[in-house]
Amino acid sequence: MKSQNSTSATSLAPQASAKSSTDGSASADFRLLRYFATASLAAFVVVALLLGYVFRTLSVDALINGCQSEHVNHARIIANDMWAEQFAPLIQSVADQPDAQLPASPLLPTVHKKVLMLLDGTKIYKIKVYDLRGRTIYSTELAQIGENNSQNAGVMNGLRGHSSSELVHQNQISSFEGVQQDRAVIESYIPNYNPVTGQVSGVFEIYRDATSVLADVGRRQWLLVAAVVALLTLLYLAVFLIVKKAQNHIIGQNLARQKAQQALALSEERWKFALEGAGDGVWDRNMQTGAVVFSKRYKEIHGFAADELENHTEAWNARVHSDDLARIEADRAAYFAGDKPIYANERRMQCKDGSWKWILSRGMVVTRDALGQPLRMIGTHTDITDRHKSEEALRLASTVILTMDEAATVTNLRNEIISVNPAFTQITGYTSEDVFGKDPKLLASGTHSAEFYQTMWHQLASTDSWHGEICNRRKSGQIYLEWLSIKQVRNAQGVHTHYVSVSSDISERKAREEHILHLAHFEMLTGLPNRTLFSDRLRQAIARARREKTGLALMFIDLDKFKPVNDELGHQVGDLLLKEVAQRLLACVRRESDTVARVGGDEFVVILPELEAIQTATRVADKILAALARRFDIGAHPVHISSSIGIAFFPEQGNDEKQLMKMADAAMYQAKQNGRNQVAIALPSL
Repeated sequence: MKSQNSTSATSLAPQASAKSSTDGSASADFRLLRYFATASLAAFVVVALLLGYVFRTLSVDALINGCQSEHVNHARIIANDMWAEQFAPLIQSVADQPDAQLPASPLLPTVHKKVLMLLDGTKIYKIKVYDLRGRTIYSTELAQIGENNSQNAGVMNGLRGHSSSELVHQNQISSFEGVQQDRAVIESYIPNYNPVTGQVSGVFEIYRDATSVLADVGRRQWLLVAAVVALLTLLYLAVFLIVKKAQNHIIGQNLARQKAQQALALSEERWKFALEGAGDGVWDRNMQTGAVVFSKRYKEIHGFAADELENHTEAWNARVHSDDLARIEADRAAYFAGDKPIYANERRMQCKDGSWKWILSRGMVVTRDALGQPLRMIGTHTDITDRHKSEEALRLASTVILTMDEAATVTNLRNEIISVNPAFTQITGYTSEDVFGKDPKLLASGTHSAEFYQTMWHQLASTDSWHGEICNRRKSGQIYLEWLSIKQVRNAQGVHTHYVSVSSDISERKAREEHILHLAHFEMLTGLPNRTLFSDRLRQAIARARREKTGLALMFIDLDKFKPVNDELGHQVGDLLLKEVAQRLLACVRRESDTVARVGGDEFVVILPELEAIQTATRVADKILAALARRFDIGAHPVHISSSIGIAFFPEQGNDEKQLMKMADAAMYQAKQNGRNQVAIALPSL
């Protein structure tokens, strides 16, 4: 202690000699501070302008994205309401016509009226519809119908299945249209998809007036800039006033420094412990009187000003949370009894403003009396609130992982499993002991190719993540589908350290989806394809026959005397009869490429593609006549019916789905008029 005191004393001399030079340079120092504050204000203004620019950019991006989303919704509404009944027939009717004749389509007035009705009350002022050749087959500006925009980038994107939008300011030229706009406008190109094939069937172009919205963005931008500049100006003034006040007190501070040097010698032991313990706030307690001296940092931690808690007497447990009292009193008693080499514990303490902080309190008795009783104790308080929050966040994250329904797996760089959660065991059947140190490929079902896994690892290496459906095998050997997401984990230096995967069993969901898909395309009573699936298969069969130059037969089958069975024996018997009819039809039509469908109450259709001779179709029809003429035993009821069959051939009786259906239906009615229970072939189409 003597050497320390002498060091402190000798340090006063250079401080005293430096006093005059300090005073002499004070004004220069504060001039530099004023220059710094001025430069800071200029920097603040630049920052404000940059903030305004960023605000405008983000606002415009948000505006474009929001409008595109609205346009997609509008396009879906219009497509749902009009595509099948208006736009699709319009596109089909003008498919072979030159561009110049498109405005003369007789379907346009009806389409135009319906579009204007749908757009009424919206913010959209113009809409265009393009066919697959990029031609404008409809526009609310009728003069634009027939224009060829196949080279328009927006139309090209739409035909590829991508939506795109552009903000064009007033009097600027659209990069899509290449036309100068007379107002600020957002134009979007939205592809329309065929609900059956999933292919793009056309493109919507939607225009929205953005003049007022852009003006509002501009006003808010400048209001933001003005507000930021005003706040920064106030900050500058506050800094300037603080500096001026500090300059007025510089002389008094220099005088106070001499007194502080004298006090420093008395408190060196106090600060020495603080430095050795690396504590943030220092406290020095007189164990006999209860007087406590607190450092400036201690006061800051607990929310007190530098001039507060001076000459303070405070109880040991003041401001300590009641739930922590028993524990810290036990720690203190153990330390005073010599059971612990140092006093240390964590507790919650209340700050001046009433808030609570987690504090690490450490201390040491530095003076004892002749009997060994503590007289003086010095210690530190460290604010560990953030650490506790981090630990709590980690505990919460761990709880989430342990309790979530998704399986979580962590592997090292050698792709060895080092951790799994309980959901992993529940889904796969493997315990953590079963898989620790193993490669996750033990779950592989063998249904995926090597290329599938190569693609997965390539994407994982290039993007740090992969997700998708994968088929795996449980410990029991059962195959199941899961949705798997894999992420690469990197440390603070960006070095790859682990892989984390999260997966969920989607087997039941996929089964439900497949069941719903089945219900959408198959008739519930008989299990045969319904009208929707039949129409799709007929279109595909016609397209294939046209492409491969082969024949195709379409049969329209109507049951004779079915209504009396329904009326006399009841609908339940009628339903059972229809199911038995479906089975007999399937027995007569055996090729996988053939289709048997139910399209009405007692109406069935048969598609026979890849037909080489008409006689093949008539032989199948004769088999059906014979099969349906045999007696049906429905419960205790013997039932006799027959059938009338009409046949139409592609391309002789029809070149498309509609014409073939019409001709086959007409032939069926001809068979009924000829006495029923027979086959009639449609007459050649004129």
